[in-house]
Amino acid sequence: QREDVQKKTFTKWVNSQLVKTGKKPVDDLFSDLCDGRKLLELLEGLVGHELVRLERGFTRVHSFNNVNRALQILQKNNVELVNIGAADIVDGNHKLILGLIWSIILHWQVKDVMKDVMAGLQQTNSEKILLSWVRQNTRQYPQVNVVNFSSSWNDGLAFNALIHSHRAFEWGSVEKKTSAIDRLEHAFNKAEQHLGIEKLLDPEDVAVPNPDKKSIIMYVTSLFQVLPQSISMEAIAEVETLPRGTPSAGRVTTEEHYQIQTQQRFSQQITVSVAQGRVRSPSPQQRYKSYAYTQAAYVKSPEQKRRRFTEQDLQRGLSPLPPGATSLESYQASLEEVLAWLLSAEDGLQAQPHVSNNVEEVKEQFHTHEGYMVELTTHQGSVGRVLRGGAALLAEGNLSEEEEQEVREQMNLLNSRWEHLRVASMERQSRLHEVLMDLQHQQLQQLTDWLDVTEVRIKRMSGQPLGPDLEDVKHQVEDHKLLQEDLEMEQVRVNSLTHMVVVVDENNGDSATAALESKLQVLGDRWAAICRWTEERWILLQEILLKWQHFTNEQVRARECSESQYGIIHNYLCIILD
Repeated sequence: QREDVQKKTFTKWVNSQLVKTGKKPVDDLFSDLCDGRKLLELLEGLVGHELVRLERGFTRVHSFNNVNRALQILQKNNVELVNIGAADIVDGNHKLILGLIWSIILHWQVKDVMKDVMAGLQQTNSEKILLSWVRQNTRQYPQVNVVNFSSSWNDGLAFNALIHSHRAFEWGSVEKKTSAIDRLEHAFNKAEQHLGIEKLLDPEDVAVPNPDKKSIIMYVTSLFQVLPQSISMEAIAEVETLPRGTPSAGRVTTEEHYQIQTQQRFSQQITVSVAQGRVRSPSPQQRYKSYAYTQAAYVKSPEQKRRRFTEQDLQRGLSPLPPGATSLESYQASLEEVLAWLLSAEDGLQAQPHVSNNVEEVKEQFHTHEGYMVELTTHQGSVGRVLRGGAALLAEGNLSEEEEQEVREQMNLLNSRWEHLRVASMERQSRLHEVLMDLQHQQLQQLTDWLDVTEVRIKRMSGQPLGPDLEDVKHQVEDHKLLQEDLEMEQVRVNSLTHMVVVVDENNGDSATAALESKLQVLGDRWAAICRWTEERWILLQEILLKWQHFTNEQVRARECSESQYGIIHNYLCIILD
């Protein structure tokens, strides 16, 4: 069902872009992109100029050439693509076609629209900035509390509030509507009438318990593009304290959730999502499973052996080349292409910042480098094919002595540079993992220490009698406010722990994650108990304070009444005496 919704929404977005340049729309996203023509037409519109001449033939080879050109254009424009090849699009792989279109939307519809605002705020997380903007612009609507890009939108109120905050229409017309479908239809109509935003979403697809997150982000970004874009640092800081959303999808084979019940004032939640899956890395052997909490991170354990890629290693699993299959010219062309990529990859690794000592920054660096490692994996076969082609040329013996020497030197250079890049990237991965594990361990220990101290503090406060007079109750209320402030500050650390990243060896993975789950469960129970006690104690203090205030008011009223009666009697006596 989610795939159907994404297909429908993404098709509308693609067609909205094609119409801008006078191109015919697509009818079926999965079949109409297979020959690469519509894909290139879409990219021409997004880039703003003609890119390449289309292959006019209708064979599979022509389709491959068109799609490959499109992928090269995406790579040139720094669009992040993970494990998507030309064959996936030509063969009509539904999941990967949706992934490709989402990457295009994310780059041109989300990041490109928000890049200036994010640069000004010195932020890199577009989703966080978008959520901050939404919350800032809907704060005045008590019925609206947007905490994610899924369930917070299904009743239609958030869309209407966001549009109403900048465009005049009667809010009462929204409140009169009794169904989510009607409210959503109203919002999408107003956005089209006043803002020129096409109806990219259908109300029936949004009025469900958990609407598709990507579709919601795409539409909200369309609103962001045409509405005022000011965002305060206070709004960003507020979003950073919110509990994180559901786990990232993709490449996860098994998933378990462990959640502690949420109470009223504080988020008493430490959610653990265990994502388990195998990973491809620049080493040919897959020996480890990777685990992450809430956000899946797919890397190899730092203890993995860094085995050198020899010519035989890279040839393993590839069929031998028939005699005469490689010419010196084609070999040289392939070599130049691979060396150009290697240079770019080396620059990319060099450009990555030093490993931070801030846990959230290290997590971002960790996931960024994971994408870089995936890119190395996708190019590993290209390196192997060039080395295999060179070996075939040497084996045929048709080269001159000078040509043979040059090919050997080129192969050594390629192998050496690839090995150096592979080892350097693995070392950075190891370092990131080591620092991240240490910082997360510190967080766990700090939370444990804080819980120890706070439990003693609560025990001491519980042992004190409430009162006995009004001033004592007021002092106890002030002390309790300090405890509440401490809980709110500690909430930031609890939120961070819902995004732990852990990589474990496949051999002890189950026991390692079980131990961590058990520890987090204990910490979560202790945190929830403190939050519940704080809420219950606050309610009790408020009740006692109100009773004391009522009692004091009655005393004052009684005293005033007595004084009034005394004045009457005094005046009467004075009259008699006179």
